[in-house]
Amino acid sequence: MGYREAREVARIRQELRDHLMSDRHENAAEALARLRWLAEDSPAAASAELRSEYVRWKARFEILAASARNN
Repeated sequence: MGYREAREVARIRQELRDHLMSDRHENAAEALARLRWLAEDSPAAASAELRSEYVRWKARFEILAASARNN
């Protein structure tokens, strides 16, 4: 992963953290999609790590959405 991709991943992580901390799951889909795209487009080692990170973030937002539906 080059500098540009690493910087984009850092920006996406911050955006996802902001959404998570403010309980806003609705607008996180775009950032998640960008992270997934980067995971699929990265070299093998970085790709596996980013795919795992994507799955973790996705699960967090699914839990947040389910919690919002139940309230």
